[in-house]
Amino acid sequence: MSDPTAPVEEVPADKIEWIAGFPTPPTPPIRPLHALVSVWRLVRNKEDTRQVFEIVQALSGGAAKRLFARFVATPYGRRVITQPVRLENILSDHETLRALPEGSLGRVYLDFMEGENLTSEGLIDAAGEAGIDFRGETQFEDYRRLFLHLDVSHDLWHVLSGYGRDALGELCNLIFSRAHTRTRGFGFIVFIGALAQKLEQPSAPVLKALAEARRNVRGVAWVPEFDVEEMLPLPLSEVRRRMNITEPVFYNAIPDEVKDSLLKPKVKQTQSERESLHNPEPAL
Repeated sequence: MSDPTAPVEEVPADKIEWIAGFPTPPTPPIRPLHALVSVWRLVRNKEDTRQVFEIVQALSGGAAKRLFARFVATPYGRRVITQPVRLENILSDHETLRALPEGSLGRVYLDFMEGENLTSEGLIDAAGEAGIDFRGETQFEDYRRLFLHLDVSHDLWHVLSGYGRDALGELCNLIFSRAHTRTRGFGFIVFIGALAQKLEQPSAPVLKALAEARRNVRGVAWVPEFDVEEMLPLPLSEVRRRMNITEPVFYNAIPDEVKDSLLKPKVKQTQSERESLHNPEPAL
């Protein structure tokens, strides 16, 4: 997902790091304690999407710079940055997606988003709650574009990988995502999430599903370099074939009631909802 894309204060010219001709912000420090607190909050409520951004920011280090360098070295990646390709608008255009053929990646994605009552704007809002501003001005617009592109790809990758939004499906999809982004925060979430699920329900088939996810991601093409607009009208099966993605078998065989029973929220509100109750906005 995201890197801390731009510091609040303007970065002096001598602190800017250049990658392939693009300015990038200084590499952030790693904050393991912050990540630990955030992953605890996420385990208590998997819908608290803000915590994913908090964890990724806290553990990002130099991984985001390496990802950016790899992305802009591809033809599609460079086009995303320089045109730019505004994937958040493409994936928000539900009428255009609805006009695509049945079974296409775009239609399956639309069905997934509407079935789960999700929007790409929701991911951008969750990032904002964690202090990642995708809408304001920044010195590092080109650099930020990659991470916005990847953030709104999260649910599209759910469709590609074949994993649902239950707690186990989210962990499996993070394994898929980590293989393409090398984001250590994803690995940390998977480790703690799997441990919490096993402690909560020792007999649940968590580890087998995660092991299948790790096997399936081996040999998969590097998904970020594929042109999303070109893939959307194609049958999902064809897109998976091109990317060498194997649909999960063990995970899909787990009954929905078992998946839905894993890591049920221990708290009803997200961190941002709790903060808004304690610090309401003043009346105008």
